[in-house]
Amino acid sequence: MEKIISIKNLTYTYPDSKVPAINDLSLDIYKNEWLSIVGKNGSGKSTLTKLIDGLIEADSGTIAVDGEIINEENIWDARTKIGIIFQNPDHQFVGATVEDDVAFGLENQGMPREQMVKEIDRALELVKMSNFKTRDPQSLSGGQKQRVAIAGVLATKPQIVIMDESTSMLDPDGRKTVLELVQKLRQEQDLTIISITHDIEETELSQRIVVINDGKIVQEGTPASIYDIGPDLTKFGLEEPFSSQLVQTLRDSVKLPEGYLSEEELKEQLWKLHSNM
Repeated sequence: MEKIISIKNLTYTYPDSKVPAINDLSLDIYKNEWLSIVGKNGSGKSTLTKLIDGLIEADSGTIAVDGEIINEENIWDARTKIGIIFQNPDHQFVGATVEDDVAFGLENQGMPREQMVKEIDRALELVKMSNFKTRDPQSLSGGQKQRVAIAGVLATKPQIVIMDESTSMLDPDGRKTVLELVQKLRQEQDLTIISITHDIEETELSQRIVVINDGKIVQEGTPASIYDIGPDLTKFGLEEPFSSQLVQTLRDSVKLPEGYLSEEELKEQLWKLHSNM
């Protein structure tokens, strides 16, 4: 697999702290991968996001984006390859209408108006929000607002999209819809997705999970392998996935296959047990 981001021995300490927020961390992220970075509040995951996007500068170590080590001379080029979707879409809105808001990043790039209109239409169509082009963003539902925020990022054609707790304010149905949309866009647009979250339940669609605690990587693996350690996640301030808790409870009374079972796999096993009764 081809690397899109390579982080080597990264360390960063905030000026008002004596304890590193990121502590000698190394991590490779691959093209078209969906990587979830999970950790409790204060674990260092959001600091890592700021370092990747060049918003703060590491004390030591390096970050390479698309093969180029980030420095003062190329930081703006690196940023054009990265789009960030934040927790609260209201904090990203700057336009009076949906299309004005999607245009913001393109205007900053100095794109000609004629081309800009095409890119706005393309991005809104990707997230199925074309019919809302002239609407006030504040009149939209939470899920619709996040779709517009995603469109604003996609319009600039990044290679990497960072979701910084970007579904945490949505209800379960809205969260599921947005995550499924992101998965579809990743596959169709050949995007690399980095999802930053404190909620282990949001990681099921990712291909790899990295658990961060005290600025270090403490666990890494597929969703199945991470969910399978279940109660051990609480050592890092995370909740055990509900599906993992349910499987452990059911195993006390019925026979289930070993290892982690996804929601769909669990449903299938329960239907089999029901059919055999």
